[in-house]
Amino acid sequence: MSTIDTICSGAVEKPTRARRKVGFDVEFSGRATGVLHQLWRFYCVLAAKRRSRLALEEMSDWQLCDIGVSEKDARRESSVPFWR
Repeated sequence: MSTIDTICSGAVEKPTRARRKVGFDVEFSGRATGVLHQLWRFYCVLAAKRRSRLALEEMSDWQLCDIGVSEKDARRESSVPFWR
């Protein structure tokens, strides 16, 4: 018997354990699932608006001209709060 066969035959397999649900892996049922899903989607929309307004604020004059937005319009839009 070779060394590799000896090592492999003596290896003990660990039994698989059930994973605990932690953080976003938590499972909800019924109405809670729909409400949490809607809240998560709403948060994602607000976060996307915030990211795009921050990006707009950081653009240079030639980048704004390239996308067809005046500097005044860009600054006004970037000053709008993310919830609007």
